[in-house]
Amino acid sequence: MANKFHVTFDIDWAPDSSIELCLEILKSKNVKATFFTTHETDLNSEIERQGHNLGIHPNFLPGSSQGANTHEIITTCLKYAPNATTMRTHALVQSSPMLYQIFKEFPQLKLDASILMHKAKHVERFNWNFDGVSFDRINYNWEDDAEFSNPNFDWSKEFFPGKISIYDFHPIHIHLNSCSNDHYRNLKSSLNGISLMKVERKNLDSFMNTGHGSRTFLQSIVSSDAESISLESIK
Repeated sequence: MANKFHVTFDIDWAPDSSIELCLEILKSKNVKATFFTTHETDLNSEIERQGHNLGIHPNFLPGSSQGANTHEIITTCLKYAPNATTMRTHALVQSSPMLYQIFKEFPQLKLDASILMHKAKHVERFNWNFDGVSFDRINYNWEDDAEFSNPNFDWSKEFFPGKISIYDFHPIHIHLNSCSNDHYRNLKSSLNGISLMKVERKNLDSFMNTGHGSRTFLQSIVSSDAESISLESIK
């Protein structure tokens, strides 16, 4: 069986220029992806217009800008993506009571993708069913910042953890072409309190890794002979 893959992005309050760069890479190879949005931007509608799936990326950590409790946070996120049926929690925060509340109170959501099993060989959709609440979950098996601690990873060529691989990239790491957390830390230390969302593309470019990193790896995946598939097609 030929390798199959699906690309996802955790937007994580990235500037529009970084999201646009991801869209450019996908468009060049006619690959469709899932974006998990964190905030209001005109690019949310552009993502959908280009045929990608727009999910939500709720932040349940203390001090969340999206709300003070679970209901508020999901309500806010659905304002960014009114058609969303899929979510992945920021920092993969989750609990059974939280998931029960979310999928009970917001039945438009059908799929959770908050389980990272980095480099696992298997990806599988399975059903979560408890006390009348039912939804699907799916694990993903590669994430850019999870790979940063591996000094031996080859960012220059394709790598498929399994016959089906679901990748998670962050637009800021695509922009910086990160191969470690140093690129992002160097950028953050230069901002002097300026919101990352407001940083201009030319200023981001000055911190970009000129070797191999997240961007070159993404390009190798979407340029490969593997088949790009949708999340819906994974059983």
